[in-house]
Amino acid sequence: MRRRNCPQRFFCVGSLNTDITFPVTRLPEEHEKLRCDGTYITQGGSAANTAYWLARLDNPTTMLGCVGEDALGMQAIQSLAQVKIKTEHVQRTAQAATGVAVIFSTPAGKRMVTSNGANAYFDPALVPDNLFGPVCHWHFTRPEPHIVLPLLERAKAFGSTTSCDLDQGPDASLLPLIDVCFINHTTALRWLGTDEAFTAWRKTGGLPRLTFVITHGPLGATAANLLGPITIPAQKLTVVDRTGGGDAFTAGYLHALTMGLVPADGLRHGLYLAAQVITQESARPTVVELDPLVRGVAYAGVDPVVAGER
Repeated sequence: MRRRNCPQRFFCVGSLNTDITFPVTRLPEEHEKLRCDGTYITQGGSAANTAYWLARLDNPTTMLGCVGEDALGMQAIQSLAQVKIKTEHVQRTAQAATGVAVIFSTPAGKRMVTSNGANAYFDPALVPDNLFGPVCHWHFTRPEPHIVLPLLERAKAFGSTTSCDLDQGPDASLLPLIDVCFINHTTALRWLGTDEAFTAWRKTGGLPRLTFVITHGPLGATAANLLGPITIPAQKLTVVDRTGGGDAFTAGYLHALTMGLVPADGLRHGLYLAAQVITQESARPTVVELDPLVRGVAYAGVDPVVAGER
C-alpha cells in the first residue's frame, strides 16, 4: 500500500444542488410532451459530488457553499454529513432557494438546466483563516473570479495546494494560482479552440506549476504539464447515466495525489471511479468498489499513451 502524502484535508468550494433526473432515450422535439419512466431525485452539485467521493475514499473533507433555508438545503447538508464531511461552513441564506438541476440523461450524454439559487450567495469573506494550511488542498468548481480568487490567494499564502474544475472556461486571473486544472473536452474546444491538453496548457500560459487535465468521455483522459502530455484510455462501458462522472473523476485523481502517485496514476484512479459512477443511476451510487482506489492500485495494467494525446 502506498503511504499517504500531503495534503491531509480537502476543502471543496462550489455548488450544492438537488438533481431531478429524467432518463430518456432522446430529447423532446419542440412542443412535444416526451414521457419517461423512473425519474429520480438525488443530491448533487459538482463540488458536493467531488467532496462526497473524496470522503468515501477516507479523505478528511470539508464542504463550503451556500444553500437556502429550506428542506432541500437541509437534505443537501445531511447527505454530506452522512459520509462524515464537515458541513459547518456551508452557509445558508433566506434570499434564495437551494439550487436545483434538471437533467435529461441518455446513455450517450446529458443535457442540464440549473437554477443557481442560493449558490450565488456564497460569501468567501466568511471563510475563516484557520481552515487554510500547508497540509490542505482546496478544490473549486465556481467560475466567478470574485468568489474564487480571494480564496485561491489565501490558500496559496498559507501553502495549500489547489485545483479547479473549469466547466465554464478558464479565467486568466485564476490560472497562476492553480496546481491542477480539470476541464472536459467540449468545454476546452469551446473556450480554447482545442481539446488537446498540452496545447491547452501552452495556450493558457504554459505555467510550470500547472497540470492541465482534459477528460475525453469514452476515449479516456489526458494530463499535460511541463513534462508533456500523457493519456490513459478508458475502458469500454455500458453507460447508464453520465451525471457526476466528471466529479467522480476529479475525486479519484486528487485522491491519487494524496498517496504520492504521479499524474498517470491520477488519470487511472479518476477513470476507475468515473466508470463506477456512470454505469449506475445518479451522481452518487452507494454500491461501488472503492478498495482498489484506497489501496492505490485502481485501473492497474492500462498502459499510458505518451507520444501523442490519443
